[in-house]
Amino acid sequence: MIVDSHIHTGMTVSGPCIDPSTEAVLSLMDHLGIDLAISTNHPLLAGRLQKGLDDALDAYRMSEGRILSYAFFDPHFPEEDLDWVRQCLSHKPFVGIKIHPRRAEIYPDDERWDPVWRLASELQVPLLAHTWWVSDYNPGQRFCTPDRFEHYVKTYPEVDLILGHAGGRFEGHRAAAKLTRSYANVFLDLSGDSYSFGLVEWFVQQAGADRILFGSDVTLIDVRTVMGRVLDADIPAEAKAMILGQNALRLFRLPC
Repeated sequence: MIVDSHIHTGMTVSGPCIDPSTEAVLSLMDHLGIDLAISTNHPLLAGRLQKGLDDALDAYRMSEGRILSYAFFDPHFPEEDLDWVRQCLSHKPFVGIKIHPRRAEIYPDDERWDPVWRLASELQVPLLAHTWWVSDYNPGQRFCTPDRFEHYVKTYPEVDLILGHAGGRFEGHRAAAKLTRSYANVFLDLSGDSYSFGLVEWFVQQAGADRILFGSDVTLIDVRTVMGRVLDADIPAEAKAMILGQNALRLFRLPC
């Protein structure tokens, strides 16, 4: 099975994207043989909570259970958002929680993130976090460097953390691989627009194939660019199978 563990659905004004409709995403999944995908829809990211919940439920029904979802937590509204996260996770399509320190402009080791880690521990669901590395052209990414997650990774060893985008760029990749290698509850996904030659092979060497998830960031990025890197990687077929689906099935406790 192939599981895309990092997609988006719904219209966004934050950047260019391909057709964000559920119909288009399903067509692409069918074309590429993707069995399941896990989405953080853009209305949820934009704080349109009821719209986001309704869209996630619609996508699940329309896809006959193939498009699952993350709930989304905004630490600026902890009580309201925790209630919404609980409500979302009471519905079958929701299998994890997404956090985005870059959007919140709150460092990952800040105490304001503690409630969502406690909730993830209570409900036994994974956390997906946006991670990247700071640069002159994108200084806001300082809020989500992988090393800043270590505090909560150690505090909540029972919570599985997925480092979305695997740190984003060169120094971020190094930090993500180090954190994943050091803690059994850390995973990384391959979504994003970093296309360095040999990157998948290097991640397998550094962190292990059993700690890497296939993720595309569709509809912001064409899924074929990430899938092709995995399929063309100079790694054993067993490692490709783990990355493309087996790890996600295990992590999210999904039926095979």
